[in-house]
Amino acid sequence: MAKELVFSIGGNLYGSAPVKLERKKLYGWSNMVATDKQNVTCISAYLSPDDALVIPSGAYKQGTVDDEGRWVEKSELKACDSENGMELKVVPSSFDAPIALHETVPAEEFLDHEWDSVYQLANTDLADAIGNNIYIFPFSYRGGSTCNDGFLMRTEAGLFLFSGSKLEYPMITLAEETIIDDFEDEVEEDIDELDFSMM
Repeated sequence: MAKELVFSIGGNLYGSAPVKLERKKLYGWSNMVATDKQNVTCISAYLSPDDALVIPSGAYKQGTVDDEGRWVEKSELKACDSENGMELKVVPSSFDAPIALHETVPAEEFLDHEWDSVYQLANTDLADAIGNNIYIFPFSYRGGSTCNDGFLMRTEAGLFLFSGSKLEYPMITLAEETIIDDFEDEVEEDIDELDFSMM
């Protein structure tokens, strides 16, 4: 059974298992299968740098090594701030504890975000408790070093949870004010008509 997110509104708890909306589920998908002359499905493989070995797909994986070339396990890695090098605080998963919903935002705030994931929830009691409000809260699916903005809202199509980050829209202005000079119209000199009798 899928794990549920638990939301708290006005002292009441509402649980619902999120179902991720994927593009291929909405629009469908197609697969291209390569076969040989005998109609046997081909599998992908890689050549070693010296072209001496054929390496089947899945026979190797990416990894991390330290400055001395020693293998480093993923569990040993720590996320640090790129600016000051300080270790980032670990954020718990949103599944670990109830999510308190108390802050609402206007639609403009919701539309200023770029979405990484969208989930559908099925709980009519939770949908009724939300009403026409848009709730914002910190959201992290698996936990880790980062946390997205989560939005919970009810639409005509159902109850949805949006996870993403806010987009910044810098104001575009002139670097400095410039005065455009008004150039006076050049006065053309009057040229007397050529009198052939003077020659």
